[in-house]
Amino acid sequence: MDLKHPVRSLTWAMMSALKHDLKGVESPVANDLLTPQSLATPDARPAERDCSVVMFTQTWSGDDLGVARQRSGRSAIDAETVVITGPCGDACVYVSTQLLYHVTSPNRRFFLDLAAQHMRAKAEASVYEGRDSSDEEAFDYEVAGALARLCGAVRHLGGRDAERVIRKLRDCVAEVEQAGRAFRGCGDGHAAGQP
Repeated sequence: MDLKHPVRSLTWAMMSALKHDLKGVESPVANDLLTPQSLATPDARPAERDCSVVMFTQTWSGDDLGVARQRSGRSAIDAETVVITGPCGDACVYVSTQLLYHVTSPNRRFFLDLAAQHMRAKAEASVYEGRDSSDEEAFDYEVAGALARLCGAVRHLGGRDAERVIRKLRDCVAEVEQAGRAFRGCGDGHAAGQP
């Protein structure tokens, strides 16, 4: 099924995010106008200029979208995916003209998947909330970003080309393991050959 309508998807997502899906921002003007007796501090809706927007086509399954296969008709759904990050740091992920999920505090995994243009299924959205694992945080962000983009590209390659990339990555892993063994082999924590 093909649900690609970029202009409609982007317009709808932006209107929905600005109107009610993203967190509101503090409004100094509204705070100044309120009397001191007021308990609630009103939030202003975010402005378009304060948001970041990324749009790409992603292939989803009905299960990814939380739709029963009987309703979706097919297992593969090509749709525009729109991700809008608001001024408060929260983010909304839309597929076609539907809010798939809202992430209150996106972590590194969220932005790596965004760079790879391959967002998680609705049922997996919780992996994007809060802090990453210590292993994830220790991994260099630039390397993680490059790997995420590579994984996104491999999803679109044919079988032989994908196998070539996988073989090359195995070679890289062997090099990294060798470098790690050399580092661990030094009793004082310095790499071999360094003072």
